[in-house]
Amino acid sequence: MSHQSDETLVSRPKPRAATGKQQLVIRGADDSQPEVLGKIAHLESSLASVEAELKAFKASRDSKRWDARTLVALAAIVLSITGYVIQDARASSRQDAEIEMMRVRIVNLEGIAAANTESRIRTEGELKALREGQQEIKNLLQQHDTRTRARVQGQRD
Repeated sequence: MSHQSDETLVSRPKPRAATGKQQLVIRGADDSQPEVLGKIAHLESSLASVEAELKAFKASRDSKRWDARTLVALAAIVLSITGYVIQDARASSRQDAEIEMMRVRIVNLEGIAAANTESRIRTEGELKALREGQQEIKNLLQQHDTRTRARVQGQRD
């Protein structure tokens, strides 16, 4: 293509019927940018050839094109993906089992904590009763000691 045809190809928008896209439009492009316009034209032609190859590939998809190496590679990919899925399922199952075991342990610990709390409250009540009993005994002993001293003092006199 000549420089003039490159510029007109790039400068004018042309709708693409197959893809619904428009070609690139450069506003204010003049003859002082021939390198840029050439690169853009080259990119557009490359894009067109890639699109043509893609269409040809899609049109020629038949089982004859698959050779043994391709089939082995696809099988390896499928097996790898299956292995990852199974490994993830095992890990999830193990995590679920660990979570359930931890939940059971927590329930057991909560039961033990509740029993210990009840026992501690009962023990504190019993200790309080023992202290009160000790205090009563001390008071009785002091009263008895006071009376005994008073009698001993009264007999001396």
